[in-house]
Amino acid sequence: MKSTSWKKDYLVVMHSGYDNTWSDRTIPCTFLQAIRFVRAKNWNHAMDKGTVRIVTLAEFATLPKAEVKA
Repeated sequence: MKSTSWKKDYLVVMHSGYDNTWSDRTIPCTFLQAIRFVRAKNWNHAMDKGTVRIVTLAEFATLPKAEVKA
């Protein structure tokens, strides 16, 4: 069985209460890298509240995102 620990298919996303959207805070990374990023930023409390989440790329595609107006 192959290990999936090297697959970079996770993102750290943050919720914006202003317009009820999610934005990515990292580039695609491994699950361990995502956990270390959250801990380095001291976002543990935000994870508990649900403002910051670690999601897969497939989950991020389904979350509402802010529209960019040109």
